[in-house]
Amino acid sequence: MNDDDLRVAFELHEQGLGWAQIGRELGCTAPLARLAADAYRRRTDAAAAADQYSLFDAAPE
Repeated sequence: MNDDDLRVAFELHEQGLGWAQIGRELGCTAPLARLAADAYRRRTDAAAAADQYSLFDAAPE
């Protein structure tokens, strides 16, 4: 799966589709669709956390 597939799996689940439906959309199994969405969520959460700065630190310039 590529990055777009991971994002699509995440977005479709956020829109309320079930894992089986998402798997059919992406041409994979329901468990693989769920793993893809979870991987996307972990990666974006980690990137967001890395970009955050403490409330008491000066904002990066």
